Amino acid sequence: MTIVGKETTHEVFRKYQDFSFREGFSNQIPMHLIFRHATVAEYNENIVRDFVAGKLTLLISRIQKNIIKAIDLCIGECVEPKVIHDPRKTLSNIIAIPAANIIVGEECYNNEDILKTFNNLTFSILKLFQIPPILSFIHPWLHEQFITIPLRFGWNPISNHKKVILNSIKPVIEKRLYDKKRLGNAWVAPLDVLQCYLNDPEITPDLDPNNVNYDYIVDSIGRMIFSAMATTSGGTGRVLYDLVKRKQHFWQELYYEAQEINKQCNNNELTIDNIAKMIKLDSFVKESLRFVTPIVGLPHKCISESYYTFANGYQVPSGRIVNINFRDTDNDEELQGQNPTEFCAYRHLERNSSATKLERNFLTFGGGKLACPGRTYAVNQIKIFIHKILLKYEVRTDNEEIETKRRYFGPFPLPVNVDLVFENRKEIVN
Repeated sequence: MTIVGKETTHEVFRKYQDFSFREGFSNQIPMHLIFRHATVAEYNENIVRDFVAGKLTLLISRIQKNIIKAIDLCIGECVEPKVIHDPRKTLSNIIAIPAANIIVGEECYNNEDILKTFNNLTFSILKLFQIPPILSFIHPWLHEQFITIPLRFGWNPISNHKKVILNSIKPVIEKRLYDKKRLGNAWVAPLDVLQCYLNDPEITPDLDPNNVNYDYIVDSIGRMIFSAMATTSGGTGRVLYDLVKRKQHFWQELYYEAQEINKQCNNNELTIDNIAKMIKLDSFVKESLRFVTPIVGLPHKCISESYYTFANGYQVPSGRIVNINFRDTDNDEELQGQNPTEFCAYRHLERNSSATKLERNFLTFGGGKLACPGRTYAVNQIKIFIHKILLKYEVRTDNEEIETKRRYFGPFPLPVNVDLVFENRKEIVN
């Protein structure tokens, strides 16, 4: 394994012909054995880029409606203080509802089993992370062979989730194909990820339900769930805890910003333009996401024919895993400004740098041509959630301090899960 610092990080991102994150990540979690179709990851990236991010303006109303619905279901009215004992689970439940709506569609996103799959599939895969890579000290190949033994003999950590996905979407697909055949050009296609798969003639030849490649669709949706929930649910939790931890300094100020933006909304419904005006919240979100990065991560596998020579002359052989040293960038004063190891909520506001913008000093979403295509969706969803929480509740911890020093499992920061207390705001939101 090779670890690269700030001078070389973006060379790895740019040279995607020589370094593959997909293959590097599979060295940690064998995604190619969990999702058997080789093209699923690239196919999903195109859908996220062209549909989810590309049509976000059209989707934002549904995302917002379902976030409000999820908050009402999972937190509800808190006339008296309400203690949430497992906030991570609650936040995952909340994020699952808008994610399911956009991915599997209006017809089945409310299904209890499908929502459980959205909540639990990512954790089922991440359990493979819990196997210490001791054998990697001898050779990375040995660790990969060890953790893939059950997978190579047919076991799959998400087999039950795949059955749930299939049982949920199959009747929906059959009805959509039937309606499309019957109505022809008069049929209005639903706006969701599932329909993106159905629009592909290689997946649904002749609109015949008997010829649909269900296995490919299920694999694709499973991979989409993993990516969406891992990023958005974890990021939402981190931002909320950072805000509660620093409540005395920022809660009321961000509430005033939310209130002013809410006055500009039509029937309290946010548009993309309204969300873009949350400049203080955006900076807070970006700083929070900067602090949630691992010590090292984003493994890229060198896929050059024999070796790759960096601009500084250093060479790595083909097959070598190259990890990014996040701390070298995150703790650099020249890149971050004064006191880079301290949380500065408006650090990025001063730079006019949005949370979705890819820059040399912000590595949360990677970089280069293959940076995370879903970052706009994730950031906007986090901002909508925090905006609604600020307007509706006062939130505090239940007499328990949020740790001042981050705890780690290997190079990865452990998520915070301190009890939170929600109480309806006394102020009237105009």
